[in-house]
Amino acid sequence: MVKVKTPFTVLLTVSLRGIAACDDADGDESGTTTGAEEAGTTAGGDETGTSAKESREPILINTHVASLNARGETTGEVLSGSTIGDSAFCAGGEFIDAPTPAPSSQTQVRSFRCSGGNLMIAFTTTQPGLKQSGDWKIVKGLGSFDGLSGGGRMRAVFEANGGKGRETFTGTVTR
Repeated sequence: MVKVKTPFTVLLTVSLRGIAACDDADGDESGTTTGAEEAGTTAGGDETGTSAKESREPILINTHVASLNARGETTGEVLSGSTIGDSAFCAGGEFIDAPTPAPSSQTQVRSFRCSGGNLMIAFTTTQPGLKQSGDWKIVKGLGSFDGLSGGGRMRAVFEANGGKGRETFTGTVTR
């Protein structure tokens, strides 16, 4: 009976080693894993399986709205301190709002013109007046903003005369 037990043990050991070798899918012979692998995540992602290519980041856009231009368009500039994640957003950039399709529509489409590309967002204000707020979302990104999606909330405070004001857009974007 000892003779049967020894060959069985050897066969079992060899089989288990073969299975363990097949499990090493990335070919790393060291047997080490990354912290992300141990936590069930991917590099740069979260526990839901978001990959490094697709990461959620906070966005903050501060603007100065100028008076309407000669064509009746809303224009302005992106203020310093605007960010996507840890990076500056649209430093020195400007924006222009597309014409509103209907006079009663509160939805605005804004195009931020930045050195690395353009970002178009749509936002809806909840009330007319000197203080406004509403939701916004990304419509399209070009250049360095290609593939960007997301949205959030905006708030604005305007001056009583001239239409000048300040806006703050906050939210989350996914690359």
